[in-house]
Amino acid sequence: MPAYGKIIDLSNSPQAKPNAYYEGLGHELRVVNPRFLGPHVTDQWLTVGSNPSLDGWAVTSGNIDIFSGGFARTGNLSQAVNLNGTEAGEIQQELLTTHGHRVTVKMRAGHNNGGDFDKDAKFWIQVNGNTATRITYNLGALKTLVDDPNKENYWHEVTYEFTAEGHDVLQLHGDPDGGAYAAVATEIRAYQRVV
Repeated sequence: MPAYGKIIDLSNSPQAKPNAYYEGLGHELRVVNPRFLGPHVTDQWLTVGSNPSLDGWAVTSGNIDIFSGGFARTGNLSQAVNLNGTEAGEIQQELLTTHGHRVTVKMRAGHNNGGDFDKDAKFWIQVNGNTATRITYNLGALKTLVDDPNKENYWHEVTYEFTAEGHDVLQLHGDPDGGAYAAVATEIRAYQRVV
């Protein structure tokens, strides 16, 4: 398996809408702090390491930034997590899943507006520390997605699915090669259904 697992190219995906509503995915699981509203960021961003972590999310590797809604350009009141703070970071949260059920995780993922508009924004998702469940998402370079990257972000709808073991740990990880420029994510939702 490649170092980053299976890669899904989302660089040509349709623009995801804020506050999306999903049908047919089953019962919605509780995700704590899905829009990264805690802690509230009054400036552009706040860097967070492993101690303390975030409301609902543990920072388990490196560090991350919480971007204000205005800086991330979320298009609503959501804040966003930049998975590469000063280095690649990882966040995780336990989901109260049921063994054998199919879990679908949905989120909006965008680009770090801080500077490098020519660099592909990448991140990966996996569960329970199991690299066999890892999928890397490439969002492409912001410069190729919008006419003027200084004016807006481009949000991709990300879908990640797995079979639950029960009380699974969802992990989002920044791009190890991204420096301070990788993907940002917000509005993380999870659903489960009987297979």
